[in-house]
Amino acid sequence: MKKIFAIAMLVLFLFNLGGYQLLFQYFIYESDVSINQQINNNHYKPTDLVEVKIPVHFNNFENWDEFKIISGQVKVKDNCYNYAELKMTRDTMYLMVIPNHDKAHIINAKNIYAKQINGIPLNKKNHEQSTKKTNTLSEYNLLALQNKYSRYGTLLTQTNKPVSLKLDRPFIESPVKPPNFIG
Repeated sequence: MKKIFAIAMLVLFLFNLGGYQLLFQYFIYESDVSINQQINNNHYKPTDLVEVKIPVHFNNFENWDEFKIISGQVKVKDNCYNYAELKMTRDTMYLMVIPNHDKAHIINAKNIYAKQINGIPLNKKNHEQSTKKTNTLSEYNLLALQNKYSRYGTLLTQTNKPVSLKLDRPFIESPVKPPNFIG
């Protein structure tokens, strides 16, 4: 009876040690598989799609006439999205994404559980849904760096100074005798 109790306590300890992490990862994986199957089989409402416009600058690029199906995912703040369609133009990239609410809820529950286990107090402010809409496109508007390149010949000047210098006293005076060479 003691062995069974010890084994049960060991299993419970190991599950508390890493089992919850594996369980949450499994639920996140199942959520990703489910939403990807919905996207691949076109089992989503067109009203569920969210259009994201990202400014880009391509010089020699032909505009796409229609959307192309792509796969991928992105997390913006506390929301998870899966890519459904993509359309490119010279100045804008149009992404049609589907919100993955299940994955967002699982990740939120995982974070809350981890904070409770570690004894970190929860902020009610962080876990409330905010009604304020923010412009997330400004986060992705990266400015290009301007580099100036010039030929080396115009920047370098030639000097005629000798490489070797004449030393007045080539030896350093020491208060003690240096050690003998062993070799």
